[in-house]
Amino acid sequence: MKTGIEIVPYGQILSALSTQRWGTIRHRTRISPSLRKMPWSCRVFVTFSYDLDESFAELFREKASQDTRLLVLNEGTSTDRLLSRIVDLKIRTPQRFYVIDAAAGSGKAHVVALLRSVLRRIASSAESDDSAERILDATAEDGVLHVVSTSFNRLDVPLAKTREFAHVNPSEIQRFEIDEDGAFIYWPGLDVHLGWTQLQQLVNPEAALKALQKSEEFNKRYGKAVQELREEAGLKRGDISGISEKQLRRIENGECRLTSNAIEALSKAHRLAPNEYMKRLAAALD
Repeated sequence: MKTGIEIVPYGQILSALSTQRWGTIRHRTRISPSLRKMPWSCRVFVTFSYDLDESFAELFREKASQDTRLLVLNEGTSTDRLLSRIVDLKIRTPQRFYVIDAAAGSGKAHVVALLRSVLRRIASSAESDDSAERILDATAEDGVLHVVSTSFNRLDVPLAKTREFAHVNPSEIQRFEIDEDGAFIYWPGLDVHLGWTQLQQLVNPEAALKALQKSEEFNKRYGKAVQELREEAGLKRGDISGISEKQLRRIENGECRLTSNAIEALSKAHRLAPNEYMKRLAAALD
């Protein structure tokens, strides 16, 4: 079970939230204007770019820990000034801050709607009992989808090289929506849904697998897929060079994880590249 997140609005963000019932959005997420010590695992400061003044810098440096994150809605502040303010905050890693472009729309209603969306995704991430990341924001440029999770992790996914988008007009890639809880990105015109784990698998299949293997149920399903592919290829357990029959049996029964060495041995036996073998496993799971 994930631990709680305290969201701390600052400056004009606090005014924008004053008429909303944000405090009850999720039971493990707290919207708080105060900075008293709370038993929450992480604080996320939320502010507009023009509120990143000296007072905020002093407050942030005083109250922030290594788990504190900063979410900035940029309503037109120049890149140079914005970077200067971030440097003043002494944030050393990109996983601790993210800037959302809030100038693309028009009027206060757009900004409030955007704010509501990103806070809901953060709250949903805190409430979720699974280990998968939720999606906070995404942009598409030159065939690459830049995705940010609610933990501020980043993925750069070359969609044009994936099966679902291999022959799609680049303009279609731009037409996507993010689920209100951040569970997936959806392309209505293509009827394609991709969650964080699926996107991660496109970039780094083994990293995605390691994240999923924390679930015993997933290991059983994945092991079953390994067995089905092996049997479809007419291979016996003893035909897999580089892995013992006993270990392969345990993998197929979901009793242990599919390691990098096992992936290499299995893909070689199937006469496939490791990435292609893992894509077939993913298809078998679906």
